[in-house]
Amino acid sequence: MKIPFKTVFYGILLSLIVLAGCETESGDTVSVISPSIAGSGAYVHVDQEGGPVSFEYSHASGSTPQDIFFIFTNTSTSNVTTATTVSSLHSDSRSMPTAEMSGLQAPVGDPDLETYAREHGIGLRGKPEVTAYNANPPQMNQGESGAAYQLAIPEPLYYIVGDTNTFMNASTTDTVPATVRQIVTDGTITLNIWVADDAWSACSKHYCLDQAMVDAFRDKFLQAGSDNDIYDWVTNIFGSPWGSHSYDNLISATAAQSIDILFFDISNDGNLTDSDPNGGILGFFWSKDSFLTSSANYSNERLLFYMDSVLSAKKTDASWEISDYWPSEMVSTLAHEFQHMIHFYQKNVKRASSSETWINEMASMVTEDLLADKMLVNGPPGVSYTDDTAGSSGNTKGRLPVYNNYDYIGPTVWYEGNSALISYGINYAFGAYLARNYGGAALFQSIVQSSDSNYQAIVNAVVAQGYTETFTSLLQKWGVAVLSSDDTSMASGYLYNTGGGFTSTLNGISYNLGSVNLHNYDYGSLSGPKLHNLEELTALGGHYKMSNTYVRVGTAETGTFIKTVQMAAGIKLTVVTKDSQ
Repeated sequence: MKIPFKTVFYGILLSLIVLAGCETESGDTVSVISPSIAGSGAYVHVDQEGGPVSFEYSHASGSTPQDIFFIFTNTSTSNVTTATTVSSLHSDSRSMPTAEMSGLQAPVGDPDLETYAREHGIGLRGKPEVTAYNANPPQMNQGESGAAYQLAIPEPLYYIVGDTNTFMNASTTDTVPATVRQIVTDGTITLNIWVADDAWSACSKHYCLDQAMVDAFRDKFLQAGSDNDIYDWVTNIFGSPWGSHSYDNLISATAAQSIDILFFDISNDGNLTDSDPNGGILGFFWSKDSFLTSSANYSNERLLFYMDSVLSAKKTDASWEISDYWPSEMVSTLAHEFQHMIHFYQKNVKRASSSETWINEMASMVTEDLLADKMLVNGPPGVSYTDDTAGSSGNTKGRLPVYNNYDYIGPTVWYEGNSALISYGINYAFGAYLARNYGGAALFQSIVQSSDSNYQAIVNAVVAQGYTETFTSLLQKWGVAVLSSDDTSMASGYLYNTGGGFTSTLNGISYNLGSVNLHNYDYGSLSGPKLHNLEELTALGGHYKMSNTYVRVGTAETGTFIKTVQMAAGIKLTVVTKDSQ
């Protein structure tokens, strides 16, 4: 009899029989595990610890041809460098480049990631030196008796359109002369938009900002009224970008009254000979500017983030529109970088903690996702913001094609340089899963406003939403959701895809997310999530920390299915079956 496992919660095995034998030499089979699962979307989390001996996995597939998948989850916070083996694995013609298979090192691009990013219109948010600085900012000095500290320096800084300033970038000599081109206030906060003088109208670059462009970005970030702009939508989730504190080397609490955005040519690509920059660094928030110059001698001493002027001004057709591809990506970047600004205050300053980079970046990417239909831009899934479905097959847009190619790497790492594109893909895929299963906006508010700095911030936030999970169970359920993302009937905790939207409401504001089907995304010749074969699994030589490795172990199976499995301590097995196509 087939048992519908879609309603089974983590740790409960139906019809699980373990026939124990004597312990023998390493590699000998000591038990037979025989859960009864079959049918598309069925799954079981096998209650068998990895160790020095192997076990036999067996179940009756029935008469309907089944594809059978093993998901190996590394529950450890470290890489496991012992290879997992499975007898008689299904042979899959797809393979990973050998350069990726050496000792669980940081993967290299295939094809070159910078080329891939530019060909597919994928931008980087942040720079390696900025990311490293934000992860380890200067020590914040406690003021007298821990009292709220106010600076003698007059703040906030008031401007009128046409005022000028020279901003410091990476040093006191790396400067950006700029002019205020727009100022707006909604009664609570004032926004000053600065444009580098060499990026303004009729500049020598191929793409120059003008007043209409600046006004369009202004309206996206801040307008008069409530619940109608990026500032309102993001602060509703995460809280204020600045406020009271007790540190005497940070800008004062009154700095919260204004935010500055500086548009300049971040990558110095405005004069490329082909006159067609396509990607690169879109923007960044640098926490140095929240310090006084006594602690960061090239601080601009204000709430500030930076945007690329070249891509902001890039046209799709003869006339510029905010809905053009790169301007709309820059709108998403406004939300992304604003989350980073808020994250620094809420986590580092207000709670005297920090976040590992992957958590901070995941929160920013999910922010783009939560706000996509409000900002009228296509978010990280690469599907139209007007479409709540998972879109169509052959999709090469957004962050998820890269995830598919590197799905064997866990979300708790962050690579630098061009390989950051890999981390964006992996971390967004995990964040998208969490947001769609455990509370959306409220979940990520709890993550950012947690005093925890590592994965425990996610576990505690999920528990606060009323769920009973560990990070291991989240990884295992995520693995099932990945393989079953083409199934719209999966149970809560296991789904990406309902065929429609997901809605969460926080403080009266609704946030909408579309469905995700990872089988719709292509990366080069790879269609859908990467599934390892025997040679790949062996060559990988182990498992990245806190990761899932996906293996197809049977195709069109009927009758009794038996495999012998050898996996190291800390590795857990999940089995998924799907009707063969």
